[in-house]
Amino acid sequence: MRGFALGLLALWSLASWGLAQVTVAATTPVLADLVRQVGGGRVRVESVVPLGADPHAFDLRPSTVAQLSRARLLVANGLGLEPYLPRLVSLLPPGARVVELAPGMPDPLCGLLGLREKGVHLHGDCDPHMWLDPHYGILYAEAIARELSQLDPGGRRVFEANLEAFRKRVLEEDERLAVCLGNRRLRVVSQHLSLLYLARRYGLEVVGTLRDHHGADLGVRGKVALLREAELKGVDLVVAEPQLDPAPMRRLAEDLGARLVVLYTDALDRRVSSYLDLLRWNREALCQAASR
Repeated sequence: MRGFALGLLALWSLASWGLAQVTVAATTPVLADLVRQVGGGRVRVESVVPLGADPHAFDLRPSTVAQLSRARLLVANGLGLEPYLPRLVSLLPPGARVVELAPGMPDPLCGLLGLREKGVHLHGDCDPHMWLDPHYGILYAEAIARELSQLDPGGRRVFEANLEAFRKRVLEEDERLAVCLGNRRLRVVSQHLSLLYLARRYGLEVVGTLRDHHGADLGVRGKVALLREAELKGVDLVVAEPQLDPAPMRRLAEDLGARLVVLYTDALDRRVSSYLDLLRWNREALCQAASR
């Protein structure tokens, strides 16, 4: 009986794959999952950056050529998140569409270049990590729905229904975190400058970051400056990211007498493999930290 059920599941999966109208490549697993949430069974989507990899330090693989050669649409974030994006675009077949989701979004956090004088790791003048504010995650999904509808007009109703279901779940997570944190203004040090949109949405204060503008850990002088800033303002949380080495953040938390938490930012893995999982994990981590 179990074998029969597995056989039916395999046939259903093959049928769903055959119904897919659009083959999509996305630069990161976060963006690939947003495409998957909206497109459902009408899309085939692959992430250029694999699960668990740092999208900033990622090196293109030989399989990337084959991956992109099949794509009718490439979904990217833009705003400097993917320095390899021009190389990806050059590998697309003729007629393939490219959409960068972040440029043109309302109220971007820009004017950051002056932070380079403090050794902060930047992607450019603007912070590209918009999806960490769930309202931008919804705007990203809306843009994806429009792109998919142009490539597959017959799937428009499916995309709209999937988008509405996705919007509802994202807003539930957003409300739960906002209620949990309330008016408490947690002061955080991050592993790299990725939390600004999350901080703006929920009233956090980013006191500093441990990585320099080349993406490497700060040298002795930079760490001393960070420690002085942190001691002056006070720090509640030191935030590590799972795709990066946690040891420097663990030591920093000990030096500051602050709590260490792990938040997902621009990478996913097998433990947290979807955008909704990312929102849920971050909510639970921050709510637990705020309750102590």
